[in-house]
Amino acid sequence: MRYKPVDKAEIVRKVKVCIKTQRHFRDTSLTLADVAKMVGVARSTLIKVIGEEMNTTFAEYLNNCRLQYARRLLKQNKGNFSMEHIALVAGFATVRTFNKKYKEEYGELPRETK
Repeated sequence: MRYKPVDKAEIVRKVKVCIKTQRHFRDTSLTLADVAKMVGVARSTLIKVIGEEMNTTFAEYLNNCRLQYARRLLKQNKGNFSMEHIALVAGFATVRTFNKKYKEEYGELPRETK
């Protein structure tokens, strides 16, 4: 049985559309298996392509999308929404995880962002 070659660029494009453009990153329960199914590849293929072509892991890419979105919300917020609301809307299951990842990425807590 012959396998057709994997179009890595096309897989990356589909991953970005699925996660970022369609905003699936906002789903707190989104998994690698979910994205692999949406993209139409095996989990192992997706892991390999994300690592090789995007130089990251699925979890890191997903959290990066969530953090970018949350940061944009925080800068536009003007005190209208709680940190809990922003964390949940951005796809984080808990405020604690949101705070930890945000501080790791930006060197400040979300409430310190202006």
